Amino acid sequence: MTLDVPRPLRAVRYSSHKRRWMQTSNCANGIREPMPSWMRLASWNVDFAAKNPKKRLVAALAYIQRQVFGCRTPSERPDPCCILLQEVSVSAFTIILTNEWVQRFFVVVPSSTDKWPYNATYGTVTLVSRTVPVSNAFTIDFGNSQMRRNALFVDVKLCVPVPPHMPQLSDGIVTLRIANTHLESLPVGEQARPLQMRLVAESLQEYELRGGVVAGDMNAIGPSDMTLPEECGLMDAWPNGDDDEGGLTWGYQPRNQYPPGRLDKVLFTTRGGFEVEVPERFGVGGRTESGEWISDHFGLKTTLYVQGQEDGMEVYTA
Repeated sequence: MTLDVPRPLRAVRYSSHKRRWMQTSNCANGIREPMPSWMRLASWNVDFAAKNPKKRLVAALAYIQRQVFGCRTPSERPDPCCILLQEVSVSAFTIILTNEWVQRFFVVVPSSTDKWPYNATYGTVTLVSRTVPVSNAFTIDFGNSQMRRNALFVDVKLCVPVPPHMPQLSDGIVTLRIANTHLESLPVGEQARPLQMRLVAESLQEYELRGGVVAGDMNAIGPSDMTLPEECGLMDAWPNGDDDEGGLTWGYQPRNQYPPGRLDKVLFTTRGGFEVEVPERFGVGGRTESGEWISDHFGLKTTLYVQGQEDGMEVYTA
């Protein structure tokens, strides 16, 4: 398996007629307008190491469905969105594929844990609502990772909005790349994280993209991690710095000997005409029915917007 280079993947979609998951074409051709010009993004490290990973993942998906997207039943369609999960346990992966809400409304990448880095016991999973066309998917397995970490990418198509007086449906279609990652953990990972972040950033800055977003567990625990996004050409969607208590995502569920930290982040890059809202935390106090913490991390949610030409932005139609 080649490391540090993109490895193509195929999203899968559940067929209610055939009652199984099937590969998608990774092609946005034939998608009918109107397409969304915005989408919601939710990212959550769901903690593979604590007890009962299956029950906690069931609770995590229910929490995202109801609390984050306001879908009270599995038959309610969510807003255009992308859900990024980290630390999904190998033993719990099928919980995602058997979830009714996921089956009805999402495509999933990857299709199986075999697509994770070799011998990984947990990994990243990305869900994209069917209202957002996925045109490409790939993974980069980090060659310097001792913890079998990767970055998981999907390219999605969004439309450029037009002023209300314009008669056409849209002012063009643009490609946005979304990365889901879990960078190397602990102080021993400090030397690995810069290269991992750089690989992600370079993939988000390719010419044909309107912009790119990476969200997930950045394991930002050391002084060098605080400046790493900017050094890699990425902007931080959280404006208040690493010491603002409202941005801290780990260290509360439960409290431990380590200070709380802003381990999870939403970072982005743009050629203009693309905005990311300030992220908000979710999962604060989230527990399973039996009272366990769903995760030791809080999740992050935000909204991505494509801007129109009235803002003076050039349209990329790749």
